Amino acid sequence: MPSTPLLKGLRGLLGEIPLESIQKKPDASTVPEDLTTLSSYNLLPKHKRTIVVPGFPSVWAPATEPKKIKQDAGSFVMDPNHIDLVTDRRNLRLLLAFFGGSKSALRIDVEVVRSIVLFSCWTPKGTRFVKEFAGYGHEFEKASTWKPHDVRESVMHNRVIRYVLGGVKIIVRFEVDACIGSQRDIPRTMTMSDKYHTPTSYTVLTGGYLVEPSRIVEIKTGPVGKKLETSKNVAQLWFSQTPMLCTGHYDRNGDFLEATERDLMREGKLAEWEKANRKKLRKLVRVIEMIAEMVRAAPPDKYALVLHRGESVLKIHKVTNQHDKGIPEDLLAMWKSEPAVT
Repeated sequence: MPSTPLLKGLRGLLGEIPLESIQKKPDASTVPEDLTTLSSYNLLPKHKRTIVVPGFPSVWAPATEPKKIKQDAGSFVMDPNHIDLVTDRRNLRLLLAFFGGSKSALRIDVEVVRSIVLFSCWTPKGTRFVKEFAGYGHEFEKASTWKPHDVRESVMHNRVIRYVLGGVKIIVRFEVDACIGSQRDIPRTMTMSDKYHTPTSYTVLTGGYLVEPSRIVEIKTGPVGKKLETSKNVAQLWFSQTPMLCTGHYDRNGDFLEATERDLMREGKLAEWEKANRKKLRKLVRVIEMIAEMVRAAPPDKYALVLHRGESVLKIHKVTNQHDKGIPEDLLAMWKSEPAVT
């Protein structure tokens, strides 16, 4: 098998799911039901091996007048590494794009723990290096937000929610760009209390508080005249039920105009997107079930769901035991010993 990054560690083929074999689940509800926020956390730099729970996201505070923003450059973190599915939001978006006609290559690593299917994000590298012009997204976000003192070194703030989609109980993890709020109800500093050391030598600090769902923000940028309320962007908000879209538009000189804030959930845009994409969402529910059926019936192992560029067949491969992938063995043992989740 060719040694391309996408195929790293793949061995025997467990099964295939051709696109034409995926029939939408006719009566599946496409509205996220029983939505619950479970937790949130800040991930500090890798060398500190520390997370803060529930932590606190960056705070949206854009300039009130046009501002020069430097281009993105350097390296950026991509993905660090009874419920039916635990997944990152990105994996759901990749599968939905497949039903929308995308022929881009994809890979999602898959494990089963006590009948719970875990989709892990896969990227060729843990960081992305920007060498050519790639917009201003990261720099605009830094210039338009601030962090409470105790999480000022935070690499990212993640949030974990649970909902039922078409009968499938899903836990979704996603990155939060920022939150909105007034100065008086956002802590400049946070009191750190309990400290816990995980079996994998991470330190978990207790501090901050869980921000209300209505205050969560996704930030997007684009050139003047470009519509940022695209189906792709709204899909991102929909899968995490993020209500706010905050945007910045830049001119040819890199000067940003006044930023805008919209509550797309209140405007009904998320509901409109769901209605327009109902057929694809029902196929998404069905393919999740098909993947789950296949890996649950297989011997306990690590697997990968792969789509080769230009093809329309999802393939599930066994994966060689890679120590840096999936759930660490010591945490896996703790998960297996816990009472079943209801």
